[in-house]
Amino acid sequence: MKQNINIKLPQEFIELCEEDKVEPEVVLRGFIADLCEIMNWANNPREDGYSSNGSDERRMAREYYERVGYPFWKECK
Repeated sequence: MKQNINIKLPQEFIELCEEDKVEPEVVLRGFIADLCEIMNWANNPREDGYSSNGSDERRMAREYYERVGYPFWKECK
């Protein structure tokens, strides 16, 4: 199931992306793909364009997610 959400991006994030000449959507899609270990194989490409940036990036995205404590949020509710 695909879900669309709308969020207001902070100006600092927009400016960082502009400085690096990368679209905010590319950064967010890349992080999501790394966190979820989404692979986009050349011989079987994904239609939605999500693709991990590499094994180190996948590991670091997961480490960030866990360090922030997101897996434990359900226990706090």
